[in-house]
Amino acid sequence: MSRTLALVLVLLSASALATEEDAGTPGAIEDFEPAPPPLEEVASTPVAGPTVQVSGSLRLQAGVDTGFEPQRSDGLSERVVDGRGRAALATDVKLSPSLRLLVEGRALWRANAEDGLERAKAFFEPTLGEAFLDLYTPRVDFRVGQQTLAFGANAAFAPTDVLNPRDLRESLALTEPEDTKLPVFAARALGSVGPLSLTVAWVPFFTPHRYNVFGQDEALVQPGLGQGLPLSVDSSIEDALQPRLLETERPQAFPYLGDVGLRVTSDLGGVRVGGSWVWGNEKLPQVELDPELEALLRAQERGETPDTALLLSVQERLRSGETLVTGRYARQHVFGVEATALLETVQLDLDVGFSPAQTFTDERLRPLRKPSVTWVLGVSQAEDSDLVYSVTYLGLAVPRVAAGELLVLLEPGTARGQPRTTFFHLLVADATYTLSGGDWELGLRGTFEPVQRSFTLAPRVNWRVTERLSVGLAAEVYAGKPYSPLGYFGRNDQLLGSVRLTL
Repeated sequence: MSRTLALVLVLLSASALATEEDAGTPGAIEDFEPAPPPLEEVASTPVAGPTVQVSGSLRLQAGVDTGFEPQRSDGLSERVVDGRGRAALATDVKLSPSLRLLVEGRALWRANAEDGLERAKAFFEPTLGEAFLDLYTPRVDFRVGQQTLAFGANAAFAPTDVLNPRDLRESLALTEPEDTKLPVFAARALGSVGPLSLTVAWVPFFTPHRYNVFGQDEALVQPGLGQGLPLSVDSSIEDALQPRLLETERPQAFPYLGDVGLRVTSDLGGVRVGGSWVWGNEKLPQVELDPELEALLRAQERGETPDTALLLSVQERLRSGETLVTGRYARQHVFGVEATALLETVQLDLDVGFSPAQTFTDERLRPLRKPSVTWVLGVSQAEDSDLVYSVTYLGLAVPRVAAGELLVLLEPGTARGQPRTTFFHLLVADATYTLSGGDWELGLRGTFEPVQRSFTLAPRVNWRVTERLSVGLAAEVYAGKPYSPLGYFGRNDQLLGSVRLTL
């Protein structure tokens, strides 16, 4: 699948964990700051001992669907009740003015069930969050370890911001898109040459997106796709199968190349401009089925008796050890330019990206390699106010689409029939209003895709009980045809309650 489809799925996946923005996450990537004073000045200054800061958070959420659909026989039944918990604990140690160490642990818990509490399941997932060592020198700042990297002007949708994988199990409704970025082990250097600021990043070990193939409401395979599952497993092991189900081969780790990225920015007449280049592996696998095996699976879906000669051929090839299914991660270049400007109380962000070869997916989940151009325009508030808003427009152009090809979720079925350039448009808006001295917060997020006229709405209200404890109530509504980008997850309309505790 393409990185663009992954981006759409990030917007559409249904889980809704965060009822507040996580702008204060202790391990968040930092903008480049001037280096510490020269070593001779540091040497003449009394050195204080190490300082330690501990922070953490606990978020609990429970959701119930507004309508219960009957169970399905193809393994794609909806989950009508859902509970989640997410915890994080970080220790930030400043060893000296030039040395900093941060270690963060994370844990995710999830439980859900179908109508009548059938096929209930739960899993617990402890992971390492950000864990890195910072070294500040007079000319270059270094960071080595598990970290979140930032490329491009737009924090959520910049085309070159592809070094970090995403958690596609998250929700557009109540989770900030940039918060779905997963830390990766990397080496990053920040420095300056004259008026230019440079970022160089190297990710030596491959980490894919986290996603569900089936068995969850935000899974890649939905009833709207018109495909059933060729397997049936117990609900207790469904989610454990997901990370390896589509792949047969992963990119080699160090000493092989890994992913690399370069970003250059500068101030030009009050506008911060820049360019970036990333060369790395896509984070979703290209899944390819042998034509004979695919023909057998299609016959099974239609309830037809398989052709005997075809069945014997596939059996013989399997016995001989021939590979009939492959899931590999393609490698791609992404080039981007960016600009950021502050106009009184409004910040404007612009990103334009080009990839000469990117993986898209047709309606049968077969990979299609196409060039692509992506542009992102963002408008957000740049001053303190009770009302905070942001609007982002994302556009995509995919040339050289053949008459018989169809890019799943990105274009309607009527687009097939003639060679074309596929265009995709997405508008995301968010507004939050704080009242009663900051104790109450009202919010609304909406997403609209104009070609097939699908959309989502997510109203929310939060009450700060104490300085560290808040509770919230929200809803998420998906609308559109089953084959449209936002209607693809239309069965997940739900009401959600949440509790958040911070240390």
